[in-house]
Amino acid sequence: MYMQENQFSPDIKLGFVSASRNCFPRELSEKRMARIAENLKVANVNFVVPPPEASVIESKEDAVAAANFFKANDCDAAILYLGNFSPEIEDAIFVKNFDKPILLMAAAEEDAESVASARGDALCGLMSASLAISKRGMLERVMIPANPLVDAKQAVVEIEKFVKVCKVVKGIKNATIGLFGPRPRDFESCNYNIASLASIGVEVEEFGLFDLEETIANLRANKTDFSATKADMQKIEGVEDETLAERLSLYENALLQWKKDKKLSAASTQCWTRQESFSKHVPCFVNARLTESGFPVACENDAYSLCAELMCQYASNAPVTMLDINHTIPADMLKGVEGVKVEDVMGLFHCGNVPAKYLKSPKVCYQLIMSRLMEPNQKPDITRGTLEGEIKPNKITILQIHGSGDGLRAYICEGEFLDVDACTFGSVGVAHVPGFMRFYRNCLLGRFHHHAAVAFTHCASELYEALKLLGVKEIYTPSDALYPNENPFEKR
Repeated sequence: MYMQENQFSPDIKLGFVSASRNCFPRELSEKRMARIAENLKVANVNFVVPPPEASVIESKEDAVAAANFFKANDCDAAILYLGNFSPEIEDAIFVKNFDKPILLMAAAEEDAESVASARGDALCGLMSASLAISKRGMLERVMIPANPLVDAKQAVVEIEKFVKVCKVVKGIKNATIGLFGPRPRDFESCNYNIASLASIGVEVEEFGLFDLEETIANLRANKTDFSATKADMQKIEGVEDETLAERLSLYENALLQWKKDKKLSAASTQCWTRQESFSKHVPCFVNARLTESGFPVACENDAYSLCAELMCQYASNAPVTMLDINHTIPADMLKGVEGVKVEDVMGLFHCGNVPAKYLKSPKVCYQLIMSRLMEPNQKPDITRGTLEGEIKPNKITILQIHGSGDGLRAYICEGEFLDVDACTFGSVGVAHVPGFMRFYRNCLLGRFHHHAAVAFTHCASELYEALKLLGVKEIYTPSDALYPNENPFEKR
């Protein structure tokens, strides 16, 4: 969704309601709900509770009143907390009337005394409630935690995770991406289907490179002062040349103008080969800068990876990037590294688009491959503008989405960037993903293209739940379970 500079995820407002079956004490649900509410305030979770008469659902009227209250208060999602066994029909009526994501949890018995004198039986009630919701075809809108029976402290942990999930869902459902130019001719693998992105709510604005070029030309003709942008760019080594700084600042501000005018959440450009001949630079450094500010700009007009970047940004609430699943790492590069299999290590690379904060000694350079093609045997000029450096050791989550008919499929995995010399150019790092080669062989080949979004933390669990709420059916993950058609007798 459209956000201001340096905001990385949307704000989330939750509705919080409990439920109680009439043969159980209502007070039990009220007390348990109150303890959770106090902890949520301490955790700075933004939530509202219905008026007292509808704060604990006991009847259909309560269920409808609570749902209407949340809608009137612009809640993005809701928590349905079973303080005791709860009335499953009324639980389902609430879900039916509040058509946004819902976290379904139930109360764990606190201690021996509570079991003896105030047992809630929510373990049993949760089964009935989830079945009632499922019968009405609404369970796909409901997130049930791995351990849905919680005390007051555990509840807050699950709710904070749910907030992150909701950030992804709200952000991507309200996202508008801008695509400038066609895909580079030599890569058909990243071409996209508008319907598949529309299936999760993404709107696509398609523009020509000439539209972006016209904006740049107008800014140049108007002699707009971008000295502040240039000065900020020149804090990074390699932008000392005033001519290059001028070109880069024009391009950055042209993209920002499109962001503002079209209320874009993110953008992607063709980036080669037309851009070099017109703008006289490659866009990588600017892409990295804008991505670091919360406005992802992807390479090679890759709409799927751009949306995956947005999801990673919303889940991690931090800058992200897009990289190629690029090359194998020979064993001699891993000398001294313990606990990793060489087949589970790979080079993740792109020309120069990783935010500077994630790089060791970031430096603006030139695109080596493009220079060979466009400026052979001469000093690089129009191929300057990459942001190069080795990626710092860090936890990572790798996500990609891809069209599957008019829907989407996805893969998610977690790992880390190792503190290993990458031995090559670009924005590049040596990454370890446990079980990668088997995952690559059985899940990635034939289903996904070579780009992927990378978050610099572990947020796969939140992304997985968000994708389910968005209706994505095929989600591939590294797993000990057999994949379809995998030989069970092959040694693993």
